[in-house]
Amino acid sequence: MDSRTMTVSDRMGVEEHRNWDDVDYSALLNGQAFPTNFMWGVATASHQIEGGNSNNWTRFEPTSKSGQESGIACDHWNRKEQDLDLIDDLNVTHYRFSLEWSRIEPEMGVWNEEAIAWYSDLVDRLLKRGIQPMVTLHHFTNPLWWEDLGAFEKEENIIYWIRFSSKMFECLSDRVTWWCTINEPAVYASMGYVLGEFPPGQRSFKKTRIVSLNLMRAHARCYRTLKSMENGADAQIGLVKNINLFDPYRRWNPLHRFQANLLDGMFNRCWIKGLKTGRFKPPSALRSIAVEGLKDSSDFIGVNYYTHLLATPFMPTKVEIDPLIRPWEERTDFRYPMYAEGLRRAFEMVAQLNIPIIVTENGVADDDDDMRPEHIRRHLHITSEAITDGFDIRGFYHWSLMDNFEWAEGYEQCFGLYHVDFETQERTLRTSGELYASIAKAHRMPQVVILAGGLGTRLGEKTEHMPKSLIEVGGKPILTHILDWVQGQGCNRVLVLTGHHGEQFDGFTHTGLDLAFVQETEQLGTGGALWNARDHLEDEFILLWGDDYHPIDYVPLVQSHRSKSSPLTMTVTTEHEVMNLQVEDGRLLKYSKEGDVPDDFNGYEAGTSVVNKSIVLEHGKDGAWSWENTIYPSLAKQIHVHLDATKFWDMGTPERLQKLEDFFNETRR
Repeated sequence: MDSRTMTVSDRMGVEEHRNWDDVDYSALLNGQAFPTNFMWGVATASHQIEGGNSNNWTRFEPTSKSGQESGIACDHWNRKEQDLDLIDDLNVTHYRFSLEWSRIEPEMGVWNEEAIAWYSDLVDRLLKRGIQPMVTLHHFTNPLWWEDLGAFEKEENIIYWIRFSSKMFECLSDRVTWWCTINEPAVYASMGYVLGEFPPGQRSFKKTRIVSLNLMRAHARCYRTLKSMENGADAQIGLVKNINLFDPYRRWNPLHRFQANLLDGMFNRCWIKGLKTGRFKPPSALRSIAVEGLKDSSDFIGVNYYTHLLATPFMPTKVEIDPLIRPWEERTDFRYPMYAEGLRRAFEMVAQLNIPIIVTENGVADDDDDMRPEHIRRHLHITSEAITDGFDIRGFYHWSLMDNFEWAEGYEQCFGLYHVDFETQERTLRTSGELYASIAKAHRMPQVVILAGGLGTRLGEKTEHMPKSLIEVGGKPILTHILDWVQGQGCNRVLVLTGHHGEQFDGFTHTGLDLAFVQETEQLGTGGALWNARDHLEDEFILLWGDDYHPIDYVPLVQSHRSKSSPLTMTVTTEHEVMNLQVEDGRLLKYSKEGDVPDDFNGYEAGTSVVNKSIVLEHGKDGAWSWENTIYPSLAKQIHVHLDATKFWDMGTPERLQKLEDFFNETRR
């Protein structure tokens, strides 16, 4: 913080301006800035990328500020798989997109099953890649038939949007956990009914009040309806609120402060207070109104943040007029300033809701990509600081995946991590995209590698030739139980080493994971299996045994591994009936599974490790060999030990298998 930091009254908060030249960004690239289960995502909206739509926006576009028409946009509707490759290459774990209601219900009560199937297929393809979908139900666009009914101008119209939302929830909620009801209701109302820059292009404070109230009614009814449906209890449903900060241009001027406070109340505070109290005071209204079901109607709050605006009583009401900025601030292509410090204030504003926060949009219009890398670094740095200070921030979605149709601005404003040539539809990764991908990769959970080739030779004739990981226990294969736990820990990429009976894994799937298999041509042992799969291993991976169920928290294990800079971190328990290793000062000294247990052995390998691929490359060899008997002695005193007393189960004998069966039966009660 430098001398430019300014403070005013508590209500207006602190207008902080930092000297960013002195900020150390190294934690962003070394994986130390965010939790390993943080949600890394990118976001889009259907109308901006799909092309070929017919809705309120396509009708409005010829009379919009830019006069440009969306047309085929990014032709995403026909380039789905190609664009999923783009998402994959960014190393993100989540993707936020919206459903185009006008495609799904082009006429009242007429459902386009092909469009529904397209979105269902999109979800399936995302999950197959290990990318979790976040669905937005309303992102500015309306079917023409609903727009002609008055859309959100009439309370009686809400039922049609609830019907659409319910249908899509019924279709997708078996695979989609994250749902956004309405994107930026304050923007929809103000741009459409105050500034006239969005459809229907009107200027009416009366209609703004009505539409705002109905947006909140719609959100509350949608939340309650979806929560009451099948899968509703497990779904995470939230409102997405754009936080646009308003600061007095002259901070000593009471008129400027009054205007900033007025705008902040209308654009930000009234909406947040409504979610908290259940009573909503629409912008410019004199009193608040109780909205049924509104209180506590979000499982999380989505925060879209871009900038702050400097307020005066005479500030422009036309978007094309440059907003005021501080002398030291840098304008984006959109002409407003880059102001990353304000993201912290946005977090503080919504924290009163006491629910998780997700940055559902943050990005910058920057066609030359000379500002976006720094924009990413600054906003992620602010987010990391806030998490360290105790804010419950679960994820960050960059806006946008690629350049697209930017509403009233047409194609003039470029927000993409990928540049799009709209004549050829060629996508090109920008330098900022490479940066975002590297930051996401440094922080995401490692690849999981499962040694699943061991046979159940001690479990009877039936399993003599069956990999133990495929034996059913608790109603499904033990491998499925392991993958359920892996997915719940935020991992999305799994490599299964199947041994020489790999054909028995044919057809094995697990929704939501990028699942790959490597088979051996002969028995190679645990070490040989890893060497055989070396071309498929990532630089860092979590190593599991396919016949062990070890439900530990991966986050502290991975963080411990990275903080100690050890080539291998082994989970060890001191509460096992036998011991097979010696630990001293957090390091492995000795390991042995053979013969009598030495008196100085004080721990037992619990079955979950974090491994650097370099170990495999340095110590690996062709043929059959044991990972434990080769690597552990070779790296004695280098292996970091992560102590964890979580109980684990292996299923090598009928007695152990029965204990695991009993455990799963108990947990299902």
